[in-house]
Amino acid sequence: MGELDVQFADPTAIDPPAGWAELVRDAPLHPVWDWSLVRTMAAARDGAAVAAVVRDGDRVAGLVHARLIGPGRSVADVECPGSMSLPGVALPGMPLPGVALPGDPATGPDPAGTGRHGGPLAAVVEAFEAALRRERGRRIRAVSYRQVYAGALPVLARGIGLVRRGDDVAVLRNRFADYEQYLAALPGKRRRDQGRLVRQTDSDPGVTVHFGQVPEDFDAAAFHALAERTGERNQRRRWPPRRRWPPQFHAAQAALPGARLLRYADADGRLLAATITFDHPSVPLAGPWAAVDPHEGGRAGVWYEHFARSLRWAIESGRAGYIAGKGLMAQKAELGFEAVPQWTVLRRLAGR
Repeated sequence: MGELDVQFADPTAIDPPAGWAELVRDAPLHPVWDWSLVRTMAAARDGAAVAAVVRDGDRVAGLVHARLIGPGRSVADVECPGSMSLPGVALPGMPLPGVALPGDPATGPDPAGTGRHGGPLAAVVEAFEAALRRERGRRIRAVSYRQVYAGALPVLARGIGLVRRGDDVAVLRNRFADYEQYLAALPGKRRRDQGRLVRQTDSDPGVTVHFGQVPEDFDAAAFHALAERTGERNQRRRWPPRRRWPPQFHAAQAALPGARLLRYADADGRLLAATITFDHPSVPLAGPWAAVDPHEGGRAGVWYEHFARSLRWAIESGRAGYIAGKGLMAQKAELGFEAVPQWTVLRRLAGR
């Protein structure tokens, strides 16, 4: 790897910078790296965002996305533009959390033979931070990297400041020949309940289920409102505070290439529950979840039931795994998910 060039882009621009869309398509990265989400979030934050393309000659070596937070927007908080389960530095071939993929760029010797260690990830991070110092001067005091998984932790935490363990991310590794083999691996009661819940929904004339491409009649505003209420209901702790998403963010997620909608509606067409799954050739990613409280006319058990449908699709389509995000880890463990640890690493920038 030669000397890297970092090009900062206007995150509110309509079109992505050269190389961004191509890396998302060809790596392939998750669709939550689509430029439409960068633009949507930057607009909602009044431009308080950073988007950078890191180049090695004519080749795109990586993408970096960050939001500017803290007093005076003095911290570049590096995170994936469309998910709180993935890191904010994307490299070709970067492994997904908990799923072994070839070509891990997070560790190993530097291929340029400089005597440094850390591989492409270290080179991209070093180039990004140096460019950020030149571009922003002393306005940016620190860089915070979120969703740092075990392979990248030695690179990002080397000789620097603060490391904090974050919430685990639930990952199902697909080791199954078919969905029935997956069910057989679950605890007995959960195995029986998963099948019962699907049969119960399918036989209910008052519920209509859609699972597939997002239809034109999808009401993104209703989905957003219900997702926000669901998040408030499920948030059991005061700190850290729950992230609130702008309405246009969920609409942009639904419009992503490869987005799949699982929607439950009653006989009058009222939304009962819904989620968006972001497809990927190897490991699909669960998006926001919204459901009417059972005490207010919702369906009990629909959270478990929606995983029965989503995981059947992922397993039978031969995906390597399924990422189900954070929270409710005990319940997800009943469904065969593993808790994959991740960290936040804070690195001082100014004066280094």
